Amino acid sequence: MSWLRRVMISLAGLALAGCAGAPSMLRPASSVSTREAWLFWVVLAMAAVVFVLVEGLIVLIVARDRRRGDEAGEPTQVHGHTRLEIIWTVVPLLLVILLFGLTIGTMRAVAAPEPREGDINVRVVGHRWWWEFEYPDYGFTTANELHLPLGNAAHLTLESADVIHSFWVPQLAGKTDLIPGAINSMWLSADAPGTYEGQCAEFCGLQHAGMRIHVIVESREAFEAWVRTQQAPPAEAVTALERLGEETVTSGVCSSCHTVRDTHAQGKLGPDLTHLASRATMAGGMYPLSESYLRRWLSNTQEMKPGNLMALHLKADDLEAVLAYLKLLK
Repeated sequence: MSWLRRVMISLAGLALAGCAGAPSMLRPASSVSTREAWLFWVVLAMAAVVFVLVEGLIVLIVARDRRRGDEAGEPTQVHGHTRLEIIWTVVPLLLVILLFGLTIGTMRAVAAPEPREGDINVRVVGHRWWWEFEYPDYGFTTANELHLPLGNAAHLTLESADVIHSFWVPQLAGKTDLIPGAINSMWLSADAPGTYEGQCAEFCGLQHAGMRIHVIVESREAFEAWVRTQQAPPAEAVTALERLGEETVTSGVCSSCHTVRDTHAQGKLGPDLTHLASRATMAGGMYPLSESYLRRWLSNTQEMKPGNLMALHLKADDLEAVLAYLKLLK
């Protein structure tokens, strides 16, 4: 096997490894992403046909003229070819018109439907580097994990608290930017229950890649049960250790940045902690939420997510107390 072939196989393997398991618009799971994926394949097919024709003609002409050059010297120079010039002007124009029509058709097909019974409204706010999801119809706020009822649409309003972000869940819909001082909108739905991964798609700083989205699509019954959990007041501390943690979180150092509903903690800089322990992920969706990861986070947030805005310095006893209280918030 030649060295060039080895290099090409290695590069192809690396490229495929980088795509393995990644969220992709080419595995659509909604009517929106299905139509967008269809348009992508149509454009790709047209581009491939044009590429093969153009490159094939170039190779053919070069090979033909090289033989002629060997036999009769420099080929005769030709200036102007009306028929050919009309063809290479009209054909691209027709292709552009066709693509324009297909794009308009796709835009109409994915336009937001009229709200219907069972649809939900969600206010999405992008922060560096996490997502805030407010459910105004239900009266609570959560972070990083967006729950949707199967069979209904979620109508999203998108805002930014700092810089430009972009909301993208490839299997469900295209990208929509969140721009400071402006409000954009989009909608989501899914064809099947499951967890769909997303990502901020606009570079927004050091932890751009750590600003992840988890869309959890579940049955209407499961969604309503989750809503009732989120609407409930925060759990009350029982043990002395939990009460110490509650005081630290709701009245101490944590309260200036985080909210725990129905307490003195009403900070808006960081995620709402009212039902933190009910989530599957933490740190902007980067890590699974478990006691070990939460302890690491409270010990040194910068080690787990460098550049984040949380600078916390807790003594060992206070750390254990805060951890005990946070574990209650289900």
